[in-house]
Order: sequence, then structure tokens, then C-alpha cells
Amino acid sequence: MIFRKDVVAETAGAYDALAAYFQDVRSFFEVLSVRFSLPEYGVRLRPIAGNELFSNANSYLLSDDSSYPYYLWLPSWLGRFYIDADRITDGRRADDVRTADARHIAFVWPWLGFNDAYVKDAGEPECWFGVAEPRPQDPRETVRTTAQSLFNHFRLEHTLDGEDQGWLTGHFTPDAEIGCNLTGRWHLRRVPLSTLTSYYEVERNVIQPLGEKFSALASAPFACAPNDRQPQGHPEPVPSAVRS
Repeated sequence: MIFRKDVVAETAGAYDALAAYFQDVRSFFEVLSVRFSLPEYGVRLRPIAGNELFSNANSYLLSDDSSYPYYLWLPSWLGRFYIDADRITDGRRADDVRTADARHIAFVWPWLGFNDAYVKDAGEPECWFGVAEPRPQDPRETVRTTAQSLFNHFRLEHTLDGEDQGWLTGHFTPDAEIGCNLTGRWHLRRVPLSTLTSYYEVERNVIQPLGEKFSALASAPFACAPNDRQPQGHPEPVPSAVRS
């Protein structure tokens, strides 16, 4: 057997549905770009990586060096990252800003809601969004590099600390064996994509809370380690119930 008859019979319809989904993802991010460029909620956010979306599937290799015995040819996760536009100096790109200078990175990730090795199936597609306060061990690291590390190494169920005012909160744990060099914290909300069916719902459920959260974190005092060194390790004890 090479091609399964039942799969072939449904392929055209499935392709049309996924193509329509990706069109909606594109429209969603275009709306975010316009709204984030305005300081209505206290901050103007500029995307990292230009028009590129981060993805957990970006090649069509027959085999690769993945840690899992399957080959993902269609992305189940897509994402975009943003920094405060005021932290981009004249003549520089957002990608060239050091993470230490940006301090905060906002993120928005649509997810199909299933088949992830690190997250329990959600039952329906979701949008994950929030703000990270990453502290890479290399003080010269740029936000472009940090964003890729965030996308690759975010582990909700292993690094979750709790919930605060409607936001899930957690930490980053550096692990040289998997290439993660981050400490710091993250703040996350999850919203079903079925909720985001109008401009009003996108504004109320994503744009406004993300802008307000970013502004609140940016206005808080910045805690530096002695001699302005980046602090290492998790800043607070992790409850044993959620410690990885």
C-alpha cells in the first residue's frame, strides 16, 4: 500500500480548509500589526523578523535530526514576536536590538490545538499570547536570536508557576543540552480562535490585554543584579507541584 484511499478522498477538502485557515492567520497578524503600531494602550510594538512568521515546520525533508519519530510538513504552531518601538534607535532594525536593551518581548502564537509533545491537546485551536522578560546568558544576544529560543524552548507544563490576575506565569530554565540559555519570566494567556471572529473580539481578547500587560511590565522598576550583571537562575523558588 502506498496511498490510502480514504486519505486521498479527503485530501482536496482538507487542503482547502487549511488554506482558508492560513488566510485567516495572515489577516489576523495584519490586524495586529496595524493596531500594535498605535500607542493606544501605552506602547507601540514593532515586529521582530519583518514579515517572517516563526513556525514549527519549515522544510520538506524526507528525514531530519528531529528528536521525535515523525516529520511535520504542516505547521501546527505559527508565531510572531514584538518589542517596544521606542527601544529601536534610529537607523537600526528591530532584529538588531539587544535583548538586554529591549527588556520585554511580546508574542502571539496561533496553535491548531493538538499533537504537541509538550502541551495537552486543547480540544480546539487556540491563540497563545503574552509577554516574556527573557534574560539570555549572553548579554550581547539580539532579540531575533532570543525570539527563536523562546519559540523553540517554551515549556508551559514544566515551567508554570501559577496564575496572577488572569495571566499564567512561569519561568525559563537554561539547559545547555537543548541549546536554551534563558532565565527570566513569562506571562501568558490562551484564547480559543473561535472567540476571535470579529475586530471587536480580537481587540478585547488579544490587543488590549497584551498592550496593557506590556505597558505595566515596562513601567515596573527593573531589578538588576549587582554590578549590572544579568542574574542567573530562577529569581524565586518554584513550587514543588509545578517544578520540572
